Amino acid sequence: MPLWRITLIITVRYLLLFLLAANLLACQEQPAPTSVEQQAVTAAPLITVGSRTVSLEQFNRQVRMNYPHIDDLPAHEKLRLQQQIATQLIDRELIHTEAARLDVRLSPDEFDAALTGIRGIHNREEFEQNLRDTGINPELWRESLRFRLLISKITQTVVGPRIEISQADMESYYHDHRDEFQRPQEVRVHQMLLATREAALEIKKHLQDGADFATLARQHSSSPDSEEGGLLGYFSAGALPPEFDAVIFSLPLRQISDPVASPYGFHLLMVDRKRNAGQRPFAAVEAEIKERLYQQQEEVLLQQWLKELRENAEVVIDWEQILPHSSR
Repeated sequence: MPLWRITLIITVRYLLLFLLAANLLACQEQPAPTSVEQQAVTAAPLITVGSRTVSLEQFNRQVRMNYPHIDDLPAHEKLRLQQQIATQLIDRELIHTEAARLDVRLSPDEFDAALTGIRGIHNREEFEQNLRDTGINPELWRESLRFRLLISKITQTVVGPRIEISQADMESYYHDHRDEFQRPQEVRVHQMLLATREAALEIKKHLQDGADFATLARQHSSSPDSEEGGLLGYFSAGALPPEFDAVIFSLPLRQISDPVASPYGFHLLMVDRKRNAGQRPFAAVEAEIKERLYQQQEEVLLQQWLKELRENAEVVIDWEQILPHSSR
């Protein structure tokens, strides 16, 4: 995969993880307590879920993180959003309680593996600086990720065994959504990334003299896909930057392009296969369909499970602590 695609993926992940941090963990930030917060700790909890509690200060922090302009809203809309936050916090405490009961834990190795996968090519310092640049506290972000991974693990434990996807289910989905599996024209692309135009032209000359593209890619390309001989995979129009599209869809099969400049250097491109537009066969999309159906069932069963937890839990909300603030 070329470096610009990795950078794009990481950037998108930052956005998704920013939303995750905002939605899940504002209430878990632990700044040095002020005298007001010390009083809140000793005051009656706002929300009690079994043996777990949420303070008014934690609740207000979550509200401010999700809805920074909530005070500008009408009272009834403000109360509706506060009720949403209360529900989210109750669900969080229910999940923590159930994870403890089932002894579902996230090991340090699991967390480190997930963190490494998300960071990608960035080291810890670069990654955390990128988080700060988007207004995210790195420590809060890590706790947010930890909680999300715990949700995923407990979902696999509780919901996973209840998911059933038959061959008939997948075939039915395919026939009902055939328009979603139309394939545009695609080409299979190989690339090499060189530091200078001169280096790229020198490699191109060797290729024109009969050298093997994959061998030279492994030896000279600085792109991560060099380990696969420069193979990028199949792409349709618009999937790559315009300067790449302009080359790969006009390039004769197995011919080497002139060097294509990018922020990362100079690329040599080769197309060795073309696929015409048409209907993707069921066999080619079976795994994709299974994943879609799995996610659909998982979400439905997860919400059912949470509903059962809410119905069976002892939950107390001291609305008197909120209502005066809502009506201001």
